[in-house]
Amino acid sequence: MKKYLPILCAVLLFTSCKKDELEPTDDNELVTRVQLTFTDVTSKASLTYTFQDKDGDPNTAPEKFDKIVLKKGATYTLSVGVYDDTKSPAEDISEEIEEESDVHLFVFKTTPASLFTTTILDKDNNGLPVGLSSSVVTSASAGTGKLNLLLKHQPELNGVKVKTGQEAGGSTDIDLLFDVEIN
Repeated sequence: MKKYLPILCAVLLFTSCKKDELEPTDDNELVTRVQLTFTDVTSKASLTYTFQDKDGDPNTAPEKFDKIVLKKGATYTLSVGVYDDTKSPAEDISEEIEEESDVHLFVFKTTPASLFTTTILDKDNNGLPVGLSSSVVTSASAGTGKLNLLLKHQPELNGVKVKTGQEAGGSTDIDLLFDVEIN
C-alpha cells in the first residue's frame, strides 16, 4: 500500500489544482412557442403571430410558423411572449427573461432593413436593452422581407459580464426567421 501512496498523492494534487473550465453561470431555456403581438398605436387593434414547435426539436418541422402582415406607414408596440409547452401547464419563459433581464437580449434583424424599424423599449437594471417590449415603425411603402428574431442568453462568464447591449457574446436561445409582408 505504501508504494501506491505517492501515486495517489500526485493524482490528488494534479486534479485539485486543475483550473476551472470557462462556463456560463446558468443554462439556456427550452423554447417551444414564441408569440409576437403587434398593437397598432392609433387603432389599438392587436395582431398576434406565432411560432410553435411543440417538441422543441429543431430537426422536426414546427407545427405553426405565421407570416407577419402589417400595415404600411404604421406604428406598433411589439410584445414578445416566450413559452415552454413541454411543461403542464405551459411555462411562461417571458417572466424568467424579465426576472433575468441582465443576461437576456432580443435582437431584431429586418431584411431589407427599410421594411420596418424596431426600437427596444424595456431595459435591464444596467440600462441595457432587453426586447420584451418594443416599438415598430413600418415602411411607408408596401413590401416583403424577413424578420430574424434572436434571443441572446448572455450570462456572466467567470465573473465577467458578457451582456453589452450588442448581439455578440453568449449563446442563442431563439433564432427564428419570420416572413413579413407590409401592405
